[in-house]
Amino acid sequence: MNQHASAMASPDRLRQSLLAYGLLWCLGLYLRLTVLVVPPLIPQLKSVLGFTSGEVAIATSLPLVTLAVGGLATGWLLARLGVRACLLGGLAVMALGSALRSLPEGFLPFMLATLLMGGGIALMQAAMPVLAKLWAPARIGRASAVYTNGLLVGELLAAGATGPLAAAWLGAHWQWAFALWVLPVPLLMLALVVGGRRLPAMMGGSRAAGLTLPDLRDGRMWRLVALLGAAAALYFTGNVFLPPLLEESDRLALLAPSLTALNGAQMLSSALLIFYADRLMGRPRPLVAITALALLALPLMLWLPGMGVVWAAGIFGFFTSALFIFVLALPAWLVRLEALPRLMAGMLCFGYLLVFAITVVGGWLNDLSGTVALAFLPTLLISLTAMACTRRLLDARQQEA
Repeated sequence: MNQHASAMASPDRLRQSLLAYGLLWCLGLYLRLTVLVVPPLIPQLKSVLGFTSGEVAIATSLPLVTLAVGGLATGWLLARLGVRACLLGGLAVMALGSALRSLPEGFLPFMLATLLMGGGIALMQAAMPVLAKLWAPARIGRASAVYTNGLLVGELLAAGATGPLAAAWLGAHWQWAFALWVLPVPLLMLALVVGGRRLPAMMGGSRAAGLTLPDLRDGRMWRLVALLGAAAALYFTGNVFLPPLLEESDRLALLAPSLTALNGAQMLSSALLIFYADRLMGRPRPLVAITALALLALPLMLWLPGMGVVWAAGIFGFFTSALFIFVLALPAWLVRLEALPRLMAGMLCFGYLLVFAITVVGGWLNDLSGTVALAFLPTLLISLTAMACTRRLLDARQQEA
């Protein structure tokens, strides 16, 4: 009888797993898609709206500030509203903000709409690791790789398809690309409401929940900040400064294939980690090696001639995405569920403030010196710091996390 019941339960568990991973993937799709619409439109932003390189860097990385500020309220929002409300509210606000970026005709209105969009992404980003731990407590690495794969597919779509889409379909109305990408969001919200009823209950909210600030004395948080700073700075600086790099060497025609290679290779590494992430969790050498290889790919991307930049961008993207997946999975692996929102609050707040500063300083260095290579200097420094503190971070895992 028990064997029969187990056999009957297995298809149900499989369907639940597929539904959970499918929803995680779709939610991950919108964690970065609307952010990465900007790099393919950099030539139009500069020529039509008059943005400088520094303003383009701000336009791309400003959502990181809202992720940082939202990080301060992460624990409180998750406790008060619950995971479902954070995800639904985040999706709605993100879509509205992205759509509004199609309307303004100047830098300040564009930035205000970007801030709104980033606020929605912050709500979603805060809830995703908690949702992964709730729906796949024994497969946190796999669940994180699944929604990160969705994130990277979103980046690939935005980076690779926005330019050709705007040129072929939108023409002079290229700014409507910001609104076009968020048209499917209402369908995703409906799928989350309906599909979520068939999965383990999402953490509910409580009106009595109070604001809990990050623990500034928690060494794990600061080491996670360094790792997040390295992973996200590598990715953002790669996307933001690749266009001026190609423009500087008269290879702007390679922009679309280079961005596609960078983001496509990220998708490949995230697909591989769906199967291998849980085996590598907690091992410092693979994490340090991944960071080092991402750094070693930078000189190739900067100095290889001709089509070599496309291959170098692919190598760079492969290892930066692998690092980012582990960074997103580590908080849920390190601590118990009740401690996760507070740790995520500090990691997101200080980590994304750090990444914003690194990206903007890189833009200023590029503007002041006229040398694109100097834009990557702050990213190099934070990556070396992250490598130095990886082992101590992994040794600090809570028992029964």
